[in-house]
Amino acid sequence: LNDFEDNPSRDNEEISSFYLGTLESSKNSGLSSSSYELSQYMNGAEHSDAAPQPYGGEHAVPLTSTLSLLMPLFLKLCIFSDQAHVHQMSAPLKYSIPHAVISFGPAGQLIRVTTGLSAQENVSHLEIHSLEVILSETQEQHEMRSFPGPLTREDLHKVDAIEFAHQMAGACTRDNKLQDKSSAALLWNILILLCRQNGQIVGSDIAELLMQDSHSDGSCPSDAPTLIDFNEDTTAEAPPCKGDDLLTGNRSSFSSENSEKGLQTYTQLLLAGRKKEALESAMTSGLWGHALFLASKMDNRSYMTVLNRFTGQLTPSDPLQTLFQLRSGRIPAAATCCGNEKWGDWRPHLAVMLSNETGDPAIQQKAIVTMGDTLASRGLIHAAHVCYLTASVPFGVFTQKAERLALLGSSHRKLFECFATNTAIQCTELYEYCQTLGNKSFSIPSFQVYKFLYANRLLDCGLSSQAFDYCEVVGQAILRHQEPFFVLTGEVVKLSDRLRYSEGQFSEAGLHRDGQEPDWLKHLRARHHSLQVIRFFSLFTSYYVYLCVRGNVSVVTAVQGRIKSWRKCMIYEGF
Repeated sequence: LNDFEDNPSRDNEEISSFYLGTLESSKNSGLSSSSYELSQYMNGAEHSDAAPQPYGGEHAVPLTSTLSLLMPLFLKLCIFSDQAHVHQMSAPLKYSIPHAVISFGPAGQLIRVTTGLSAQENVSHLEIHSLEVILSETQEQHEMRSFPGPLTREDLHKVDAIEFAHQMAGACTRDNKLQDKSSAALLWNILILLCRQNGQIVGSDIAELLMQDSHSDGSCPSDAPTLIDFNEDTTAEAPPCKGDDLLTGNRSSFSSENSEKGLQTYTQLLLAGRKKEALESAMTSGLWGHALFLASKMDNRSYMTVLNRFTGQLTPSDPLQTLFQLRSGRIPAAATCCGNEKWGDWRPHLAVMLSNETGDPAIQQKAIVTMGDTLASRGLIHAAHVCYLTASVPFGVFTQKAERLALLGSSHRKLFECFATNTAIQCTELYEYCQTLGNKSFSIPSFQVYKFLYANRLLDCGLSSQAFDYCEVVGQAILRHQEPFFVLTGEVVKLSDRLRYSEGQFSEAGLHRDGQEPDWLKHLRARHHSLQVIRFFSLFTSYYVYLCVRGNVSVVTAVQGRIKSWRKCMIYEGF
């Protein structure tokens, strides 16, 4: 008993390894009452709680604790009394028979190791499979193969990019799951136009593209008076009949006799020098041409009154209302109300704003951006992104929800899994490629991380060669920018080191460039090293300032010496 009390944990470890079931039953029966005792029974080690005090005095332990201390000794005596029948049990095998081990290689390989099923077969079989071949029939790999990325490579012709955009536009029109499939197809068609024009957006060309089948969905009622006919079918127009309004081309509500009478009244009032009465008579008689001309020669207030009376005859959804309001220096009402059935199709309003430049480009851009915000609030993401592209809205990041644009065709207010889709990445890369046709050094800084994400997805599908090409594109873009992409730079370097010795990087003569790493990877590795030094130096400087504030003189002196030595090293290494 004294030996047991000297080292209780060692004996309890032996007991707990044989009689776990007995100890659990003792716990259930109430013999163990404290957490310390339960830990002694079940784990065979001392618990963090305070150990029970010796028996006696004011610190006497309860009866249940005394029984708990005697129970391990009792169990040990029972074991030793029948030691011949007790055999130590070994840990059970996880698998009853030898099994295969599967692992993934660093560059798109599936490695399988199988062992012999009998004791005579001691040879293991190693199989190396290609994920590219295994996943060749999957839909995901087929979609990635159809995209000719990365689009900035030298052997790519823009005809291939245009063909891919045509296929995506056709797929959008056939996809019934899309909320606004016509706008999704329109977004791809605008990218085709940008690719053909080397990234230069021309308002009249986009307006023509917008008006193709613009009345197919949500069109304005046919009986609503409009001054512009957007139908492509043009017929020979007859000369205006007598009594027709020369400005609008519509037949006046007044008869020919009434029109002549109104013109006579208008003339008589002018002969009498009563210009205000003549102006009112012209508007009442529907002589808008005479009214506008007379008002233009009068004061500005009279001209605005005639103009408002004239535009008031049009429906609010008429594109001319949008044009007149925009030319007046105001944000058109269509920009804040479009996207519902009452206002009809939004594309004619955007077309009339793009094809008619105003004296203040800021008002025009604000009106287009406002229209995009309205469409985005109604869930029409593709339509909103069409507006943002035409207004040259910059790309933002996923975490900043106030930004308007992060990836084309996808809302960054969704979950990241639903946001960063392959289609959205491909669409944004195509837009970036269109801009590089006119500016070789163009790239979207916030988009580089998504191209790296796309490279990892290519590697998951076994397409290691394309993944390495994307690493090169992202690495070169990082080197062109001055932003410190610290985390992204390190990840690109690590993935490039994995992939540069893969099967796709070998040639008949051996390793690529005699086993040397590419120049862009060398420069990228040096950039990452310099970022590490700068970050650590800034942290160490902050610690130095903190010590100066605290007044620790001895430590400050040591830190000053270390900073001087680091500066010499940085100057020597060229940082």
